[in-house]
Amino acid sequence: MTATRAARHRMPGRLVAGGASAVLVATVAMVIALYAAGSEPQGNDDGLGGPGAVAEWLLPMFRLLATMATVGCAGALLAAVVLLRTDGGPLGLQGRRAIRDASNSAIIWAFAAFAGALLTAAILLNTPVGLLRLRLDDALGVPEVKALLITGILVVALAIGVRRVETSSAAGLGVLVAIAALIPPALTSYPRNESYVVLAGAALIIHVIAATSWVGGLAGLVRYGRASRNGLPLVLERFSQVALASSIALLLSGLVSAAGRLAAKGGGFGSVFDALTADAYGGLLLAKTVAFIVLITGGWLHRRHTIGGLETIGNRFWQLVAGELVIMAIAIGLSVALAQTI
Repeated sequence: MTATRAARHRMPGRLVAGGASAVLVATVAMVIALYAAGSEPQGNDDGLGGPGAVAEWLLPMFRLLATMATVGCAGALLAAVVLLRTDGGPLGLQGRRAIRDASNSAIIWAFAAFAGALLTAAILLNTPVGLLRLRLDDALGVPEVKALLITGILVVALAIGVRRVETSSAAGLGVLVAIAALIPPALTSYPRNESYVVLAGAALIIHVIAATSWVGGLAGLVRYGRASRNGLPLVLERFSQVALASSIALLLSGLVSAAGRLAAKGGGFGSVFDALTADAYGGLLLAKTVAFIVLITGGWLHRRHTIGGLETIGNRFWQLVAGELVIMAIAIGLSVALAQTI
């Protein structure tokens, strides 16, 4: 067996191990953050037969799984459309591999979205999961549930439709579907109608898309750029452009979104600072902000000194990238904890 074929056979195992490690790191960060903020699920002790502590813990777990699968799907699609771009022509070996990975990740994403819809309905209606069939109309009337179901349906269509895509231009349609699937849950994150919350909701949509593009793009760089050493400098240059645009959009939209959430908690923009320092939500928000500032600064310095010297830097480059992915996994865990803390 040649070295190339041997590496090809090792890659799925490395992919699974890497994905499992990222999920583990994000899970640990999420659980620690939930307990630190006092937002861990408490279960239902009122004797009325609510969903129970297991269901309440499963909800953030499935949110985390959905987020990680979204990152995997986005990274694979970005690799096929941008990082490994062929100007609309046929996909190469790595491009076809990226499309298969995107489809597989979309299946996990859809499963997590549907499971999240079920658990969300049970928790918001205070009904055991096994009895939701008796309140189906009520469950389908919950905006958060409808949003997750729409996302699940879109992602199932993505998983099926992108499976046999053969050109980068066709894969671009998959990117549009993936973006559309990100929007419904973001739209239901703000149940109030104040103008500053509407603005924050719009910013959150941009924030989610930018974060997914950045984190997914880095994951795609590791997965597909490393397998193509000759084309790595070009792939890295393309990713740097994606990372720059995504990080700017992420910071700006994150500031607006956070200000809206804090204004909603405090009763207006004038109380944003007080809300930031008054409870656990502000602490988690600051921790997440620090994580992304570290990522932006480290990523900029990292690529500034390595794009032109990949041949001499070798494994140190990939070790630094692995460090970035660990910090990103922690930030994702904090994000899920933030959503649970609201």
